[in-house]
Amino acid sequence: MLKKLIINNFAIISQLQMDFKNGMSALTGETGAGKSIIIDALGLLVGSRSSIDFVRTGENSLKVQGLFEVNSNSPIFNVLDSFGIKHDDNQIIIKREINRKGRNVCRVNNELVKTNVLKDLGKYLVEIHGQNQSQELLDEDNHIIILDRFSNEKAHNLLNTYRDKFHEFQDKRARLRAIQKDSQNIVQRIDMLKFQISEIDSANLTSGEDDSLDDEKNHLANFEKISSALQASYQLLSENNTGVVDALGNVRDQLDGIQEYDSAYQELYNSINGAYYQLQDDLTTISDEIGSLDFDENRLDEIQKRLIVIDNLKKKYGPSLDEVIQFGIDAHDELEKINIDDTSEEQLKAELQSMQAELLELAKELSDERHKTATKLSKSINHELKDLYMKNAKFDVEFNSLGDNTLNENGMDAIRFNLKTNVGEDFKPLVRVASGGELSRVILAFEAIIAAKMNVETIVFDEIDTGVSGRVAQAIGDKIYRVAQSLQVLCITHLPQVAAMSEQQFQIEKKTAHDKTETEVSLLDDHERVEAISLMLAGTKITDLTREHAKELLELAQGEQEKLD
Repeated sequence: MLKKLIINNFAIISQLQMDFKNGMSALTGETGAGKSIIIDALGLLVGSRSSIDFVRTGENSLKVQGLFEVNSNSPIFNVLDSFGIKHDDNQIIIKREINRKGRNVCRVNNELVKTNVLKDLGKYLVEIHGQNQSQELLDEDNHIIILDRFSNEKAHNLLNTYRDKFHEFQDKRARLRAIQKDSQNIVQRIDMLKFQISEIDSANLTSGEDDSLDDEKNHLANFEKISSALQASYQLLSENNTGVVDALGNVRDQLDGIQEYDSAYQELYNSINGAYYQLQDDLTTISDEIGSLDFDENRLDEIQKRLIVIDNLKKKYGPSLDEVIQFGIDAHDELEKINIDDTSEEQLKAELQSMQAELLELAKELSDERHKTATKLSKSINHELKDLYMKNAKFDVEFNSLGDNTLNENGMDAIRFNLKTNVGEDFKPLVRVASGGELSRVILAFEAIIAAKMNVETIVFDEIDTGVSGRVAQAIGDKIYRVAQSLQVLCITHLPQVAAMSEQQFQIEKKTAHDKTETEVSLLDDHERVEAISLMLAGTKITDLTREHAKELLELAQGEQEKLD
């Protein structure tokens, strides 16, 4: 249960400490005094979304602290262990601080944690019900979850077995899809490799072929220019009397006659003589080149076509010819290593078929148990509604089957809660027929039945009694008190009948001083409770008659408590 709540700088609360007992505690006061703000602060401790707007005007940060005492067998200790949070006794201290920059600091037993940890812990600490929280009951997707809360141990074990098997089935089905996708990708890869190998192999490439073909293409494309240059060079070097070779030979002969007279002449002779023989060799080479000249127009066309093929392959697999050749070698190697195993796929299909049949049997068995639970739940809810002065109302659970091939993690059932409020009417979905006051009573009927089965320590009713009055208000007070026999209950109420049923009553007031609005909370003693409930009865002015009425209401409440105990 919640033992202590400390709030600092939260909205219109500057500093507040509340000590709670087990059983039913009522929070009373005028609208806008800050009752719901206290519940919002409590919500922060169990992982509700924060906002910098919560920080009190003029302050840099807010801080909320809570001391909880939990049962020794609570599942919350498993959550604490999973996050490595130490716990030496059955008490848990949660602190949360939020500054104006939006920074959250959360601590559990002095260990820094993230807000998601508070949410995980909050599931076992506090459950808040109000006009907004009633949406859970109006959402048909939640109805099967709510119904399962009322199931017996056999049904819970069956549901857990089914879900374990269903998740295993989902994993295997995902594995099959992955294998099938991989197989499809492998087949596509094989086709691509075969195409690439065929394209490269059919080209019959050799290393350096592109460079050689480029040289040959340039030679053929410039045949006339080459031929003309060689012919002219040959003529310039070899024509009698005017040729360069003959002229150089004449110079050599002249120097030969004087080389013995001076070493300089001998050196000059040697140089000219070497040049003469080199030119003769060059002349022979030019003559050979001229003789080998052969222009083949078809060959040039072949070379150009071949180079186009090579260039296209280099664009796809290159950029160099050697890289294209290596790509082909790698493709051959990859193709040899690829292996499609149809055995595992067929085995998984067989396993899935068997598991689906098993799941269907479990789902049918689970559905049978749910029908039994629904019958008991409907009977119990209808009994509770009569106590809440809805004697003509009837609650019903409607079942629809999802079909054999559309099982989900909850089985084969689609469930909807129906209600009819008057004799002669047909059952209709709860969301379409329940007014605010009726919905409050339906929620209370659920809570009265499920309270003993809940893992949560504290339940909060935030103005759940809105829209009711008179004897219905007294009936709601009785039901909330009955819930409080199993759980700690905090109840925000404007109804004197409900407040009178509480074992603790806190009065919340809003005061203004020094241009600041402040919420103050007082734990009322017996005399103060008479005054507070008198004000709730009178509305504005307290009289001796309203005090007598308040005393009588408290005495009647005490009698109701003794009867319910």
